[in-house]
Amino acid sequence: MFTLTGFEAAALGGALLATVLLLVAGVLVAFPRATRLVPATIDCPILRRRVGAELVRDVWTLRFVDVARCSVLGGGAAVICSKRCLAGSAATPLARAA
Repeated sequence: MFTLTGFEAAALGGALLATVLLLVAGVLVAFPRATRLVPATIDCPILRRRVGAELVRDVWTLRFVDVARCSVLGGGAAVICSKRCLAGSAATPLARAA
């Protein structure tokens, strides 16, 4: 019959836990996140008014991670501001007409 001491069981459990945590961390870091462009209106902290924008939303966490376009900067202009509007997360996704 196979038996383990308390120390051996704890060491085996710790090694198994460390392996699982390393695998999960590797998946979260190595694999690209799925993102989606979402048209929204946001409170611009610089202009202190609501502006239209296209935000990049992380599909896994449902958080806004980047600003793709901003109505203040024009249609296809790159967003070069500090993007402090993402920290407030006061974005309202716009409803799309079907």
